[in-house]
Amino acid sequence: MLSFIGRSVVQKIITLFFVSVVSFLIIHIAPGEPSQVDPMNPKFTPEVVERFREEFHLDKPLHVQYIYFYQNLFTGKTVSWKDNQSVLQKIWERFLNSLPLFIVGTVLTWTLSFPVGIRSAIYRGRLYDRSATFLSYLLISIPGFFFAYVLIIFVVTHFHVPVIGMETFGTGNTSTVFVVMDRTWHLLLPSVLGATGGIAVLSRYVRSQMLEVGGQDYIRTARAKGLPQEQVHYKHALRNALLPFITMFGLILPGLIGGSVIIESIFSWPGMGRMAYEAILARDYPVILTVNFVSAVLVLAGTFISDILYIIADPRIRL
Repeated sequence: MLSFIGRSVVQKIITLFFVSVVSFLIIHIAPGEPSQVDPMNPKFTPEVVERFREEFHLDKPLHVQYIYFYQNLFTGKTVSWKDNQSVLQKIWERFLNSLPLFIVGTVLTWTLSFPVGIRSAIYRGRLYDRSATFLSYLLISIPGFFFAYVLIIFVVTHFHVPVIGMETFGTGNTSTVFVVMDRTWHLLLPSVLGATGGIAVLSRYVRSQMLEVGGQDYIRTARAKGLPQEQVHYKHALRNALLPFITMFGLILPGLIGGSVIIESIFSWPGMGRMAYEAILARDYPVILTVNFVSAVLVLAGTFISDILYIIADPRIRL
């Protein structure tokens, strides 16, 4: 076990290095330069641009810029070109904002998808299965931004409560209980919206996987032995159907950044996805590169977690 963990960590560090190199090259191959002069802004004189290039080592070769950038990043000295704030501090603040949105949406998706998918597989072709299938395809077909606007209009019209942002404007001097309830309410709608599409897709995967496993010989043997249906479905069939979902579970960590850009933009939620989008529009290269690096770390951490969960779900797999 320890040797496997050691090999896996070394492999992922090497992979992370190549990802950082490729992302750094792609950013600099893109059209335009970070120090490109804006002709509409009189403050960008040639002298200012030259001082900017020297300060951020843009006058050095690419490999030297790469070393300087990641050296400053790991020491916390990398700053945003947009507002001159620490990049790590900005990402940490946005991370804390995105984390509750990600956790609630993920919990809703994974706790509701499995009961819906398993029940659809058990009652295949019946009214429940057809209704769940129709609702799933409907949720998959509706664009997220359209569903979000419909939900906002419905809630505001019928309940007359604010839903935009992380908190209601003007609640700074209210009680702690009210602030917590207000934050919870603002968290509810974007979390539910983010979970609807995931529930629709994941429940279909659960249904198809359970139907595939349900036709195996060991499931027929378990039924022939007279085991209760709940034990057949949830102990024998579900456990053997889990492997594809372990892979999917390990890849949900990058959703902290890229999975909520539309939701965060519509609900004015100051999260990581919105910050990355704004950095791209502003050509804030330090933020873009750092977000790419954090995304790669999350992907590799997710695959590492999946490798460990494989052993727990299926004892036949050996490290």
